[in-house]
Amino acid sequence: MSDRSLGALIILFSLIFMTGYFVWAFPWIFGESIHSLIGPVSEWAFKLPVVLAVYVILGIVLWIGYTMATTPPPMPLEKPLEIEREEASAIKEEGDGEEEQ
Repeated sequence: MSDRSLGALIILFSLIFMTGYFVWAFPWIFGESIHSLIGPVSEWAFKLPVVLAVYVILGIVLWIGYTMATTPPPMPLEKPLEIEREEASAIKEEGDGEEEQ
């Protein structure tokens, strides 16, 4: 399946879902025929999206906390810098000693 056809499928699914949700949340706008099909407005039409949004946000927070708790700390930068400085000074001392001879 190509990216374009997958994108078109996602657009189509989103439009169908948006239309269905709108009819479910506000059936009285469409007259008695839809209202009698769906029944009274469900309070879950408003609660469910809020609950899902809260769970998505808390899931992201949970993932960040898990990642922070299980990732080992990075190596400290001071030790490699000290080693590099020692190596640089040793090379410099070797270079100075060769010039004197």
